[in-house]
Amino acid sequence: MTLRMLRAVVTGLLLAACVVIAPTTAVAATPRIMALGDSITGSPGCWRALLAKHLQDTGHTVDFVGSLSAPGCGFAYDGENEGHGGILATNIVRDNQLPGWLSSARPDVVLMHLGTNDVWNNIPASTILSAYTTMLGQMRASNPAIKLVVAQIIPMTPANCSACAQRVVDLNAAIPGWARANSTTASPITVVDQWTGFDTAADTTDGVHPTSSTGIQKIESRWYPAVVTALGSQPAAVGLRVDGTQVVEANGTPFVMRGVNHAHVWYQSQTRAFADIKSFGANTVRVVLGSGQRWGPTPASEVSSVISLCKQSKLICVLEVHDTTGYGEQSGAATLDQAATYWIGVASALKGQENYVVINLGNEPFGNNAQVSATWASATSSAISRLRGAGLQHLLMADAPMWGQDWGNIMRDNAASVLNADPQRNTVFSIHMYGVYNTADKVNAYFDAFRTAGLPLVVGEFGHNHSDGDPDEDTIMAQAQARGLGYLGWSWSGNSSDVGYLDMVNSFNPASLTSWGERLLNGANGVRQTSKEATIYGGGGPADTVAPSTPGTPTASGVTSSGLTLNWTASTDNVGVTGYDVLRAVGSGSFAQVGSAATNSFTDSGLTPSTTYRYQVRAKDAAGNVSATSGIVSATTGTGGGTGACKVGYSAQNWGGGNGFTASVTITNTGTSALNGWTLAFSYANGQRVTLPGWGATFAQSGAAVTATNLSWNGSLAPNASTNIGFNGTYSGSNPAPGSFTLNGSTCTTG
Repeated sequence: MTLRMLRAVVTGLLLAACVVIAPTTAVAATPRIMALGDSITGSPGCWRALLAKHLQDTGHTVDFVGSLSAPGCGFAYDGENEGHGGILATNIVRDNQLPGWLSSARPDVVLMHLGTNDVWNNIPASTILSAYTTMLGQMRASNPAIKLVVAQIIPMTPANCSACAQRVVDLNAAIPGWARANSTTASPITVVDQWTGFDTAADTTDGVHPTSSTGIQKIESRWYPAVVTALGSQPAAVGLRVDGTQVVEANGTPFVMRGVNHAHVWYQSQTRAFADIKSFGANTVRVVLGSGQRWGPTPASEVSSVISLCKQSKLICVLEVHDTTGYGEQSGAATLDQAATYWIGVASALKGQENYVVINLGNEPFGNNAQVSATWASATSSAISRLRGAGLQHLLMADAPMWGQDWGNIMRDNAASVLNADPQRNTVFSIHMYGVYNTADKVNAYFDAFRTAGLPLVVGEFGHNHSDGDPDEDTIMAQAQARGLGYLGWSWSGNSSDVGYLDMVNSFNPASLTSWGERLLNGANGVRQTSKEATIYGGGGPADTVAPSTPGTPTASGVTSSGLTLNWTASTDNVGVTGYDVLRAVGSGSFAQVGSAATNSFTDSGLTPSTTYRYQVRAKDAAGNVSATSGIVSATTGTGGGTGACKVGYSAQNWGGGNGFTASVTITNTGTSALNGWTLAFSYANGQRVTLPGWGATFAQSGAAVTATNLSWNGSLAPNASTNIGFNGTYSGSNPAPGSFTLNGSTCTTG
């Protein structure tokens, strides 16, 4: 890529040290782990297979124990367990089953996800916790130093238990207090939040049991760091690493990148830039290096000097190879394999710097050549494997294809497989946001997709203007702050004249800010306002224990027969509110969470006509503190029904040789008055699943029911006007079209 086309991205790093377990005699004792639970744990409970492999890949020697053997999960693993399908915690105590299991297994650590069936059987939370207490006593009688890792269980919405969702909320709310009251220094209790971010529609097969893809992956990702901590005698975490959707430091403190890109390989004499960038409060700098195919190569000695400059200015150093830019479209661009060869060649400068350095595999490693870009997942996975094989344990950063903007959603759809290909599960994904991301809808849709998938994301590059369009920098910065996502603006100085507007300072002079520099560095949600120095440099300060203020009581507007919009007065926080949970009750029933919002607004869809709903909200901050719930607002949906003034055309094209399809939907206003806002609803009869996010609308699916709500640009339909929307999906067996469609609760004609 030419200098004017520069882009930048961030990566990170995790540890993988050798396992050293203090010997009791001449031989080290292997820690024994018992997974205790019901069918979510044992039938087949393939999160245990992923966890066993993850521990093995990162150098941890453990022995999973239990009276039940390992069910098949596609590969061999150490899978003995005590995951008994259908079992209740209260029945384990009633029948005194645990002492026998403990006597045979002799665990050092117990992973307990238990209570789902108790909830299903309407056992009160207090009774379930009483059973927990009895079992804890039995564990400590077996091993006074036993460590209990207990889950706030995943949500559940079974078809035959409408109250179960709220009962899970009630149990999970009580577990942390129970753990604090019963934890001891000799036998500590750790609580793992398996509930937050787990979607029963997307992550379970039936509202209860996790899917074999996203469901088990999310469960494993929450267990892993807690298990590593519980092992204790094994090596402590080293360096920056991925924890769920976050990047954290070695001590577990979340680290949100806030900084800029610096084109070092073309301006090697501008070493003062590091201190100047820090002077505006940045905590990260992304540094352009060359691998020798087009620029450089930047030798190991110079890499060491760059890292030293970062450390002197207390900046986390994201190092990127720029030669890969636009491979497959731009002549002379390097492959990711060539980039991996470069990183291995300068490994001597990188090893030991895991707390300070993120390795960005290659800048914008593919252009817009669709055939070549389709190899992004395999090429990225291969490069990661080579670096891990060479002993590089750093947080890695993978740039998106298609000039970093992923307009074809190749990275979005394949990021999970790439993360799983990393033996250390320590790769963060980087999107570059320029002209493709010119509206709030497009920015939020991409962010939402990674949050829903439970994958880590940063904005490695973005600007306020570009030759390919006008990026929505205000939304990028505001949403990154609200969601706890890192961002790095392009670029400090030195862009060629045709994109000189992307310079933040004139001629590398920090006293001469451009309008872009003023916006990014000093503006709302900018670097100076939101950046926090890494704790490795002494930043961070004491832990945040202050909950946000209570949000205002919501107001309901735009109420139709199938949807409405909520707005409320925003909460305040001593650090910053990161989002809101939205709770809903049908009629006089119990409240359960139905969604989350990054701002103080939420649209609910797919509602039943002529039904009263109640809503309240609560705020969250980055430290996990949760506010009190707001006041309650009630709203009754319209009557709906009848044949509405709308027509829907639906077609689906099955993919050859697979179980995927692409659906195209045309919505036409056949009435005599304009539509101002719409929600289309339909149901599948054969288990088809929508692959989010789709296009032309905001899609959601709960069981068989699918809704599609207009975007800002197509919400108004004049008489006889149409709009086209669509999505990719999956099916098994046959793929029949939905039998009927409603628009704002009214039935449409089809054809």
